[in-house]
Amino acid sequence: MNKKDFFLLAIMLLFGLLIQAQTELGDSKFYIKIYGGYGLLTPGSYKLVTSTNPGGAAGTTSLSKQGFGSGIRAGGGIGVIISDFLNVGADVEYLSGATLKSSTSYLNPGSYSYTSAQQISYTSLSVTPHVIFKALSKPDYLIYNKLGILLNLPMDLKKNEQDASFNEGIAYNYTAVKDIKYKIGLTAGLNVALGVQMRLTDKLRGYAEIFANYMVLSPTDYDENRSENSNGVITNSVHHISYIKNGETSYTANGNNSTEVTSVSGNTFNMHTLGINIGIAYRF
Repeated sequence: MNKKDFFLLAIMLLFGLLIQAQTELGDSKFYIKIYGGYGLLTPGSYKLVTSTNPGGAAGTTSLSKQGFGSGIRAGGGIGVIISDFLNVGADVEYLSGATLKSSTSYLNPGSYSYTSAQQISYTSLSVTPHVIFKALSKPDYLIYNKLGILLNLPMDLKKNEQDASFNEGIAYNYTAVKDIKYKIGLTAGLNVALGVQMRLTDKLRGYAEIFANYMVLSPTDYDENRSENSNGVITNSVHHISYIKNGETSYTANGNNSTEVTSVSGNTFNMHTLGINIGIAYRF
Protein backbone atom coordinates (compact mmCIF):
# COMPACT_ATOMS: atom_id res chain seq x y z
CA MET A 1 0.00 0.00 0.00
CA ASN A 2 1.46 3.35 -1.02
CA LYS A 3 1.19 6.58 0.97
CA LYS A 4 -1.73 7.98 -1.02
CA ASP A 5 -3.76 4.81 -0.50
CA PHE A 6 -2.92 4.87 3.19
CA PHE A 7 -3.95 8.52 3.36
CA LEU A 8 -7.38 7.76 1.87
CA LEU A 9 -7.82 4.75 4.15
CA ALA A 10 -6.92 6.83 7.19
CA ILE A 11 -9.45 9.52 6.24
CA MET A 12 -12.16 6.87 5.82
CA LEU A 13 -11.25 5.39 9.18
CA LEU A 14 -11.50 8.79 10.84
CA PHE A 15 -14.94 9.33 9.31
CA GLY A 16 -16.00 5.90 10.53
CA LEU A 17 -14.86 6.68 14.06
CA LEU A 18 -16.73 9.96 13.91
CA ILE A 19 -20.00 8.29 12.89
CA GLN A 20 -19.60 5.70 15.63
CA ALA A 21 -18.88 8.39 18.21
CA GLN A 22 -21.93 10.37 17.10
CA THR A 23 -24.13 7.32 17.53
CA GLU A 24 -22.81 6.65 21.02
CA LEU A 25 -22.56 10.18 22.42
CA GLY A 26 -25.13 12.23 20.55
CA ASP A 27 -25.13 15.19 18.18
CA SER A 28 -23.39 18.57 18.11
CA LYS A 29 -20.22 17.45 19.92
CA PHE A 30 -18.21 16.29 16.92
CA TYR A 31 -16.65 17.91 13.90
CA ILE A 32 -14.65 17.06 10.83
CA LYS A 33 -12.16 19.32 9.09
CA ILE A 34 -10.05 19.60 5.96
CA TYR A 35 -7.15 21.97 5.42
CA GLY A 36 -4.19 22.93 3.33
CA GLY A 37 -0.97 24.63 4.29
CA TYR A 38 2.67 25.29 3.63
CA GLY A 39 5.89 24.99 5.59
CA LEU A 40 7.36 28.48 5.28
CA LEU A 41 10.44 28.35 7.50
CA THR A 42 12.69 25.47 8.55
CA PRO A 43 14.88 26.72 11.42
CA GLY A 44 17.48 24.14 12.39
CA SER A 45 16.35 21.67 9.73
CA TYR A 46 18.73 19.59 7.63
CA LYS A 47 19.97 21.24 4.46
CA LEU A 48 22.27 20.02 1.75
CA VAL A 49 25.77 21.46 1.82
CA THR A 50 27.94 22.59 -1.05
CA SER A 51 31.07 20.61 -1.82
CA THR A 52 34.49 21.83 -0.81
CA ASN A 53 36.96 22.81 -3.51
CA PRO A 54 39.57 20.06 -3.85
CA GLY A 55 41.61 21.82 -6.52
CA GLY A 56 41.94 25.38 -5.31
CA ALA A 57 40.18 26.93 -8.32
CA ALA A 58 37.74 29.80 -8.04
CA GLY A 59 34.13 28.66 -8.30
CA THR A 60 30.43 29.21 -7.71
CA THR A 61 27.88 27.52 -5.48
CA SER A 62 24.10 27.45 -5.09
CA LEU A 63 22.00 26.02 -2.27
CA SER A 64 18.30 25.68 -1.48
CA LYS A 65 17.29 28.21 1.17
CA GLN A 66 14.87 25.90 2.92
CA GLY A 67 15.51 22.59 4.67
CA PHE A 68 13.42 19.53 5.48
CA GLY A 69 9.78 20.31 6.28
CA SER A 70 9.19 22.96 3.66
CA GLY A 71 6.47 22.23 1.14
CA ILE A 72 2.76 21.88 0.46
CA ARG A 73 0.58 20.12 3.04
CA ALA A 74 -2.95 18.76 2.87
CA GLY A 75 -4.89 17.03 5.60
CA GLY A 76 -8.09 16.26 7.37
CA GLY A 77 -9.22 15.23 10.80
CA ILE A 78 -11.93 14.66 13.36
CA GLY A 79 -12.48 16.10 16.80
CA VAL A 80 -14.79 16.09 19.77
CA ILE A 81 -15.79 19.08 21.90
CA ILE A 82 -15.18 18.11 25.52
CA SER A 83 -16.10 21.43 27.10
CA ASP A 84 -16.27 25.15 26.38
CA PHE A 85 -12.49 25.25 26.78
CA LEU A 86 -11.21 21.89 25.53
CA ASN A 87 -11.31 19.82 22.32
CA VAL A 88 -9.50 16.59 21.45
CA GLY A 89 -8.96 15.16 17.99
CA ALA A 90 -6.64 13.60 15.44
CA ASP A 91 -5.36 14.79 12.06
CA VAL A 92 -3.93 12.94 9.08
CA GLU A 93 -1.58 15.02 6.92
CA TYR A 94 0.26 14.50 3.63
CA LEU A 95 3.40 16.53 2.95
CA SER A 96 4.83 16.99 -0.53
CA GLY A 97 8.28 18.08 0.55
CA ALA A 98 10.07 20.78 -1.43
CA THR A 99 13.11 19.30 -3.21
CA LEU A 100 16.44 20.24 -1.66
CA LYS A 101 19.18 21.13 -4.15
CA SER A 102 22.81 22.17 -4.08
CA SER A 103 25.50 22.60 -6.71
CA THR A 104 29.18 23.49 -6.82
CA SER A 105 31.34 24.39 -9.80
CA TYR A 106 35.09 25.07 -9.74
CA LEU A 107 36.36 25.58 -13.27
CA ASN A 108 40.03 26.09 -14.05
CA PRO A 109 40.67 25.89 -17.83
CA GLY A 110 43.74 23.88 -18.70
CA SER A 111 44.04 22.46 -15.19
CA TYR A 112 41.97 20.66 -12.54
CA SER A 113 38.24 21.42 -12.49
CA TYR A 114 35.39 20.03 -10.41
CA THR A 115 31.57 20.10 -10.44
CA SER A 116 29.05 18.61 -8.05
CA ALA A 117 25.24 18.54 -7.82
CA GLN A 118 22.96 17.01 -5.20
CA GLN A 119 19.23 16.87 -4.58
CA ILE A 120 16.87 15.16 -2.14
CA SER A 121 13.16 14.50 -2.73
CA TYR A 122 10.62 13.04 -0.32
CA THR A 123 6.99 12.87 0.76
CA SER A 124 5.62 12.01 4.17
CA LEU A 125 2.39 11.00 5.87
CA SER A 126 1.69 11.73 9.51
CA VAL A 127 -0.99 11.19 12.14
CA THR A 128 -1.28 13.74 14.95
CA PRO A 129 -3.51 13.14 17.99
CA HIS A 130 -3.91 16.48 19.73
CA VAL A 131 -5.58 18.59 22.39
CA ILE A 132 -6.98 22.06 21.68
CA PHE A 133 -7.18 24.62 24.47
CA LYS A 134 -9.53 27.53 23.80
CA ALA A 135 -7.77 30.67 25.00
CA LEU A 136 -10.59 33.07 24.11
CA SER A 137 -14.08 32.05 23.07
CA LYS A 138 -16.66 34.44 21.62
CA PRO A 139 -19.95 33.74 19.80
CA ASP A 140 -18.47 34.51 16.37
CA TYR A 141 -14.84 33.48 16.84
CA LEU A 142 -12.38 31.82 19.16
CA ILE A 143 -8.60 31.79 19.63
CA TYR A 144 -6.97 28.50 20.51
CA ASN A 145 -3.71 26.71 21.25
CA LYS A 146 -3.05 23.20 19.99
CA LEU A 147 -0.62 20.61 21.36
CA GLY A 148 -0.13 17.30 19.56
CA ILE A 149 2.11 14.26 19.22
CA LEU A 150 3.34 14.16 15.61
CA LEU A 151 3.65 10.54 14.40
CA ASN A 152 5.47 10.48 11.07
CA LEU A 153 4.91 7.17 9.27
CA PRO A 154 7.82 5.25 7.64
CA MET A 155 9.17 7.14 4.63
CA ASP A 156 12.05 7.26 2.13
CA LEU A 157 14.49 10.07 1.45
CA LYS A 158 15.74 9.83 -2.14
CA LYS A 159 19.06 11.49 -2.85
CA ASN A 160 20.93 11.89 -6.11
CA GLU A 161 24.58 12.94 -6.28
CA GLN A 162 26.54 13.73 -9.44
CA ASP A 163 30.25 14.56 -9.30
CA ALA A 164 32.69 15.26 -12.11
CA SER A 165 36.37 16.18 -12.13
CA PHE A 166 38.69 16.66 -15.07
CA ASN A 167 42.09 18.00 -15.97
CA GLU A 168 42.62 18.99 -19.59
CA GLY A 169 46.38 19.17 -19.10
CA ILE A 170 46.78 15.45 -18.33
CA ALA A 171 43.69 14.06 -20.13
CA TYR A 172 41.99 13.10 -16.87
CA ASN A 173 38.21 12.70 -16.73
CA TYR A 174 36.15 11.21 -13.88
CA THR A 175 32.38 11.15 -13.24
CA ALA A 176 30.30 9.50 -10.53
CA VAL A 177 26.53 9.18 -10.17
CA LYS A 178 24.98 7.95 -6.92
CA ASP A 179 21.31 7.09 -6.39
CA ILE A 180 20.75 6.88 -2.64
CA LYS A 181 17.75 5.96 -0.53
CA TYR A 182 17.48 6.46 3.22
CA LYS A 183 14.73 4.45 4.89
CA ILE A 184 13.15 6.20 7.87
CA GLY A 185 11.05 4.31 10.40
CA LEU A 186 8.09 5.50 12.46
CA THR A 187 9.17 8.74 14.15
CA ALA A 188 7.53 10.74 16.94
CA GLY A 189 7.76 14.50 17.21
CA LEU A 190 5.88 17.49 18.57
CA ASN A 191 3.26 19.72 16.93
CA VAL A 192 2.04 23.02 18.39
CA ALA A 193 -0.17 25.70 16.87
CA LEU A 194 -1.84 29.02 17.58
CA GLY A 195 -5.01 29.63 15.62
CA VAL A 196 -8.23 31.54 15.21
CA GLN A 197 -11.59 30.03 14.22
CA MET A 198 -14.51 32.03 12.86
CA ARG A 199 -18.17 31.10 12.53
CA LEU A 200 -19.37 30.96 8.91
CA THR A 201 -22.77 29.31 9.47
CA ASP A 202 -24.41 27.42 12.32
CA LYS A 203 -22.49 24.29 11.31
CA LEU A 204 -19.50 25.57 9.34
CA ARG A 205 -16.35 27.18 10.69
CA GLY A 206 -13.30 28.61 8.95
CA TYR A 207 -9.92 28.69 10.63
CA ALA A 208 -6.29 29.64 10.17
CA GLU A 209 -3.36 28.65 12.33
CA ILE A 210 0.37 29.12 12.62
CA PHE A 211 2.00 25.78 13.40
CA ALA A 212 5.42 24.58 14.49
CA ASN A 213 6.71 21.02 14.16
CA TYR A 214 9.74 19.52 15.86
CA MET A 215 11.08 16.18 14.62
CA VAL A 216 14.38 14.33 14.22
CA LEU A 217 14.50 11.61 11.54
CA SER A 218 16.91 8.71 12.04
CA PRO A 219 17.52 6.33 9.14
CA THR A 220 17.30 2.58 9.63
CA ASP A 221 18.88 1.70 6.25
CA TYR A 222 21.01 3.30 3.54
CA ASP A 223 21.05 1.94 -0.02
CA GLU A 224 23.29 3.29 -2.76
CA ASN A 225 23.69 2.43 -6.43
CA ARG A 226 26.92 3.97 -7.73
CA SER A 227 28.21 4.30 -11.30
CA GLU A 228 31.75 5.62 -11.87
CA ASN A 229 33.48 6.44 -15.14
CA SER A 230 37.23 7.02 -15.01
CA ASN A 231 38.67 7.84 -18.45
CA GLY A 232 36.11 5.58 -20.12
CA VAL A 233 36.35 2.69 -17.62
CA ILE A 234 32.91 2.20 -16.06
CA THR A 235 32.46 0.62 -12.63
CA ASN A 236 29.07 -0.10 -11.05
CA SER A 237 28.67 -0.95 -7.39
CA VAL A 238 25.97 -1.39 -4.74
CA HIS A 239 26.34 -0.35 -1.11
CA HIS A 240 24.07 -0.96 1.89
CA ILE A 241 24.30 0.24 5.49
CA SER A 242 22.04 -0.91 8.33
CA TYR A 243 22.11 1.37 11.36
CA ILE A 244 22.13 -1.13 14.20
CA LYS A 245 22.49 1.21 17.15
CA ASN A 246 24.15 4.47 18.05
CA GLY A 247 27.75 4.31 16.93
CA GLU A 248 27.54 1.01 15.02
CA THR A 249 26.58 0.11 11.46
CA SER A 250 26.41 -3.03 9.37
CA TYR A 251 27.97 -2.35 5.97
CA THR A 252 27.63 -4.27 2.70
CA ALA A 253 29.40 -3.47 -0.57
CA ASN A 254 28.72 -5.70 -3.61
CA GLY A 255 27.67 -8.56 -1.34
CA ASN A 256 30.67 -8.36 1.01
CA ASN A 257 29.62 -7.80 4.63
CA SER A 258 31.51 -6.04 7.39
CA THR A 259 30.76 -4.20 10.61
CA GLU A 260 32.13 -0.72 11.10
CA VAL A 261 32.15 1.11 14.42
CA THR A 262 31.54 4.73 13.54
CA SER A 263 29.58 7.73 14.67
CA VAL A 264 26.13 7.95 13.08
CA SER A 265 25.23 11.31 14.62
CA GLY A 266 25.74 12.90 11.20
CA ASN A 267 23.07 10.62 9.74
CA THR A 268 20.12 12.15 11.55
CA PHE A 269 17.95 14.67 9.75
CA ASN A 270 16.18 17.45 11.62
CA MET A 271 12.75 18.31 10.17
CA HIS A 272 11.66 21.42 12.07
CA THR A 273 9.00 23.58 10.45
CA LEU A 274 7.11 26.84 10.92
CA GLY A 275 4.13 27.33 8.65
CA ILE A 276 0.48 28.15 8.20
CA ASN A 277 -2.66 26.06 7.69
CA ILE A 278 -6.05 27.28 6.43
CA GLY A 279 -9.14 25.10 6.55
CA ILE A 280 -12.80 24.59 7.24
CA ALA A 281 -14.53 22.54 9.92
CA TYR A 282 -18.07 21.15 9.96
CA ARG A 283 -19.73 20.64 13.33
CA PHE A 284 -22.45 18.03 13.65
